Formats: sequence, C-alpha cells, structure tokens
Amino acid sequence: MNENHWSNIAEAGAVSGIRFLLAVYRRLGRLPFRVCLYPVILYYFLFRKSSREASLEYLQHMRAEGRLPSHRSLLFQSYRHFMNFGESMLDKLAVWQGDISLDALEFHNHEVFDNLARQGKGCVMVGSHLGNLEICRALAKRNTNVTFNVLMHTAHATRFNAMLTRANSKAHVNVIQVSDISPATAIILQQKIEAGEFLVVAGDRSPISGQSNASEVSFLGELCHLPQGPFILASILRCPVLTIFCLRRETEEKPFFDLYIDHFADRILLPRKERQKALQQTLQRWADLLADYCEKAPLQWFNFYSFWYRQSTDSHSEKSADQ
Repeated sequence: MNENHWSNIAEAGAVSGIRFLLAVYRRLGRLPFRVCLYPVILYYFLFRKSSREASLEYLQHMRAEGRLPSHRSLLFQSYRHFMNFGESMLDKLAVWQGDISLDALEFHNHEVFDNLARQGKGCVMVGSHLGNLEICRALAKRNTNVTFNVLMHTAHATRFNAMLTRANSKAHVNVIQVSDISPATAIILQQKIEAGEFLVVAGDRSPISGQSNASEVSFLGELCHLPQGPFILASILRCPVLTIFCLRRETEEKPFFDLYIDHFADRILLPRKERQKALQQTLQRWADLLADYCEKAPLQWFNFYSFWYRQSTDSHSEKSADQ
C-alpha cells in the first residue's frame, strides 16, 4: 500500500491525544483548551509539509472553481484551514461531552430523517470530512429512539468507542471497525438496518483496498477517486441513503452549527450488466454534492493528504522514473 495513503498518515485525532485534550477541556474549559491547541496547530502548519501542501492544493482548486474568495493569500487561507481543524477537535469533544445542546443547531430538511425514524426504517447516511460528522450525536439526542452506528477505518475503534461511552453513556452512538467488511460484518449491519438503526459512513476517502474499489470522478475541476464502498453497502442492504453535513457558522462567537440532511436515494440499484456505469454516475452525484457543500464552508473540509488522481499518478510516475 502507498505509504502516503491517508490510512497510513497519523492524524491529530489519535485516541491518546483526544483523551488528553478531553481532560483539559473537562477540567479547565474551552479557553485553556485553545491555549493548549494553538501552538500544536502552528507546529503542524509549519512542519507538516505534506499536510500544508495538500491544504494549498485543495484551496487552489476551490479558487480555480470560483468557490473561494481571491482577495486573501492562499498561505493565510491555509493557516486558517488548519485552525478550523483545531476548532473542530474542540467541537467534537464538546459534542461528546454533551456541552453542545440542540439550541446550538439549526436542522435543515430534518423531515427527511424524521420520516424514516418515525417509520422505524434504518438507512445508510453518507457523510464526509467536511465539518463535524460527530454531530450525529445531536441527532441521537433529538431522536432518542434511534441508534447510530459510525463505521470507521481505525484499529482504535474499540478503545475510541469505550472512551466516548465514558464521556457520555447516553450517546446512542456506536463506533464500528470496518476496514474490511466480511460476510459476518455484512450480516450484523443488515440486522442493524432491520432494527431501524442508522449507519453513518464517510464517503470522501479513497479505499484502503485500492482503486479497484473506487470510481473516477470529477471533483472541483480535476479527476480523483472516491470510494464505492458506502454505496455498494447501501445497495446490498437495500435501504434508503441520506447524506449528512454539519457546518460550523464562522460568524458565531459561540459554537453554532447548520445540520443538513438530504435524500440521496430510496435505493441504490446496481444492475449487473451496467454495474460500473451505475456506480460512476452515483459517485459523480456524490462528488457534485460534496463540492457544493464545500462552497458553503471552504475551510472546513479536513482532508490533509494528496487527494486528486492526476497528482498522485504523476508523482508515482516520477518516482518510478527516478528509480
């Protein structure tokens, strides 16, 4: 596997780090947390060259597509991008601590979700690393009869789940390790859908199993690969698909979020003879939707790794030529 693949990059949200920051936030509050966080973010911005370059690449695409103002330097925007990531960490801790109430959220299209919950129907909710996906905790609080299962690629899923349960045992949110969905895992997920539970999965990171499980799409004006997994899973489970985005309002002094839920499909149909074509069309719809929401909050898409297909392909070719 490529050592630069996102799954091999240690993120700032490691379990031990989150545990420390949670302790700081719990005992000292938001301001001391920021005091601890800002030097860390500055260090990452200055010394994590690959992350900084990935941020700049994304912002360049946003600007080229007319989705980002051009009156500020990209380097300054990149630093703000990193700072937004730091703020998102604080917001995640506050969500799991139970300190962000429903009053700090404005729900958009909530009736789409409510209708399924009222009927006891489970579904797949496709999210992303745009904004704060952990805000589904608030959905669980708003709909106490609904259980959410967040599908994560992490070897720390079990410990992470236990830590969040200790932070708030009434979260109604489970974290499930899904680096490889075996038949046994598929059966478990099917049982959860039949029980009216919701599966939340990110759909904006290339699969660790390789590009054979991805579709090539246009995203912000250039080709990239997006994972087929969330939509293949929804097809297998024969359930509705919703999308979820939770964006922080930058104009608010106190944390305030807009939670968007959109109906994506009643069912994902993948005819055997046109399977790849159907997947590509589905993934392109998802890429277009993700781009539209990135425009709403351009500094809240937290993918600090090389994302676009052309760059990764060219880099690989250059490395091969040098060897």
